[in-house]
Amino acid sequence: MTLALSPGLAQAGIALLDLLQRRPLSAADLLSGLPKVGGMSSASALSLAEALAWLDINEAGELQASAAGVQVCDADGYEAALRSILLHYVDTQNPDWLQNATFGRSRVLNFCPVGVRQVFVEAGLAGALDDEVVAFWDWLAAIARGLQKDQLVSIGREGERLTLIHEEARTGAKPRWIAIDSNQDGYDVLSVRATDDRAFLSIEVKASRSGRNGSLHLTRHEWEIALDRPFHLFHLWDLSCAPPRLASVGMDEMAAHVPIDAGAGGWEKVEVPFKAFESLFGPALI
Repeated sequence: MTLALSPGLAQAGIALLDLLQRRPLSAADLLSGLPKVGGMSSASALSLAEALAWLDINEAGELQASAAGVQVCDADGYEAALRSILLHYVDTQNPDWLQNATFGRSRVLNFCPVGVRQVFVEAGLAGALDDEVVAFWDWLAAIARGLQKDQLVSIGREGERLTLIHEEARTGAKPRWIAIDSNQDGYDVLSVRATDDRAFLSIEVKASRSGRNGSLHLTRHEWEIALDRPFHLFHLWDLSCAPPRLASVGMDEMAAHVPIDAGAGGWEKVEVPFKAFESLFGPALI
């Protein structure tokens, strides 16, 4: 469960770090000797510090600020400390609302929990813009885009693994996982055409958790590689159901959705909905 951040909890965490800078304590001594830190229970402050990786333990078994904790302690004022806390929070907790950062500040402030929104307000991030505020929101959006990319890679890998299993069951030959070594080849898996035809078959894999509402993104490089291959397929995996469904799409079916250059313009990427190939989806050999 994601930690419920609030200004009060953030202040308690700052107070705990300040305390440990002056007087290292063991966790047991802290909890038994100081029932409250910064206006909140010492247990809550300790939980925050642990969740945000602010603490180390020295040789005497005492708590001390980690490098991340020192960043908060060394921040230039309360607003700067809260901004540092917010970055530590999204880095360690990966909250659901973070994905809204790619759409702008107002989307985050509208969808994040009330306590987190108040932290943004008290950190000076919800009002007037200056270079530092803009830089913060740009950085938050960059983090969100990185997480989205990680999620897309994970979904893609799941589809590739399913294709490996499917192709081995279909042909009796173990396919090669090309994409795991290089993403520059323009396809993901190298299989063979059939049990009695060992001609190479290259496969580009696309996967979606959104079923018919999902879509694939085909780059010009992937399409040009497909045109150069003697035998090529596109595997579309619908991961929204169990077991997943597979559409094995040939070049002619895909070509119907690929744009052409016109005038001085040239296409680089095309988005095609999975529902365009609905008739091709069926059970996979897994």
